[in-house]
Amino acid sequence: MKMENKDIAQLHSRKLAKWSLALIVLVALLFASIIICLCFGTAYIEPGKVIAILFGNTAGATDSEIAIIQNVRLPRILLAGVVGACLSIAGVALQGIFKNPMASPSVIGISQGAAFGASLVLVFGFSIVSGDLAIPVMAFLFAMLTLFIVYMLGRVEGYLPTTTLLLAGIAVGAFFSALVSLLQILAAGGSTDTMAQVVFWLMGGLNHANWDQFWVVLMFLIPGFLVLFAFSRDLNAMIVGETHATSLGVDPKTTTKIMFAGAALVTGAAVAFTGIIAFVGLIVPHIMRMVIGPDNRILFPASLLGGAIFLIVTDTVARTIMSPQELPVGIITALLGGPFFLYLLRRKREATEW
Repeated sequence: MKMENKDIAQLHSRKLAKWSLALIVLVALLFASIIICLCFGTAYIEPGKVIAILFGNTAGATDSEIAIIQNVRLPRILLAGVVGACLSIAGVALQGIFKNPMASPSVIGISQGAAFGASLVLVFGFSIVSGDLAIPVMAFLFAMLTLFIVYMLGRVEGYLPTTTLLLAGIAVGAFFSALVSLLQILAAGGSTDTMAQVVFWLMGGLNHANWDQFWVVLMFLIPGFLVLFAFSRDLNAMIVGETHATSLGVDPKTTTKIMFAGAALVTGAAVAFTGIIAFVGLIVPHIMRMVIGPDNRILFPASLLGGAIFLIVTDTVARTIMSPQELPVGIITALLGGPFFLYLLRRKREATEW
């Protein structure tokens, strides 16, 4: 028995060491991606100057370089980071609750529902609150509504089959996307310029990023992550089965509601200012799961960091690949996520279980 306890302790120690190393590497990659991506744009700025400006040493930099870093690129990159983190941890929560690897905010329509809530504020000024929180609050409420609708439509005798979940999500997402376009057209009287803005926003973009948006999304990300992470152990138990979870003292209904609320909160915050950026919540959790394993206690923080890195890099590609013209970052994520989604769908059909 003593030998068995010792072996268990060693396995636990190795797991903690692996998790710690993974988080350290991801944090280092996050800081490296921020520095490197700050260098690129219409005007290239050397890494040494970027680091100096970030630390307040502006002696060797021009006024334009300082303004570009502090007022243009840094808020955009940090906003990309928090939005990517929001979408990624939402994906982890949804995949765990649905016990379905295909679940993500964009695939099952939550992003589109949140976009409709944000559009009500942007087009008509309709909101239950006022000020800077109007858009994210309405986005959160409609994200919750969408999640509830998809859950009810996709549920078959207590289960959530992949096919019905995807069909329900696609249908509800398409419905809310159509409503967003309709609202914008009615408000603008069919203006061509407004139509172009609607299309750009529905594709997802960070070209209007500023410091205020970053702080608002961060304000929603922190409590959303803490709530989801706090229930990560309960989510682990539920993935095995509700009966098993109940035997361990976990309340499946409470955990499900909390996970839904947390996922909707961070998704609504992300969509509120950047539009629909698809597949981030699908790609990143799967990559992190392959690298560090399926335990949600490490998967949530790893996906938070991985999502930030992923969207920072893809947004930099989007704004530089056709410079000086910018692509919506949603195009890049869709180009990456589409084939990845089909790969997962094919693998799901071939596998007996997830």
